[in-house]
Amino acid sequence: MTRYLLDTNIVLRLSNPFDIQYDLATDAVFNLTAQGHQCVITSQVLIEFWVVATCPARVNGFGWSTEQAKASVEQLLDRFPLLEDRLEFFQLG
Repeated sequence: MTRYLLDTNIVLRLSNPFDIQYDLATDAVFNLTAQGHQCVITSQVLIEFWVVATCPARVNGFGWSTEQAKASVEQLLDRFPLLEDRLEFFQLG
């Protein structure tokens, strides 16, 4: 099994059925999991998701309420494992 980190853009598309790339993102995640792979997310992805979800639509956000964004984050956490943030991920050299 290989783990795949879902980028914020993928998570945003999975959460917005009106996005023109919703089907592409959904199919990609489905195909990975059907092949026995695991898709994961990080706290950074959730932070970036929250910013876009709660940002007004007039400035390229979803314009969602905090309650709606929270419900979507909870759905994401139910669906995808959250990788633990560890300092080793950021050490250089």
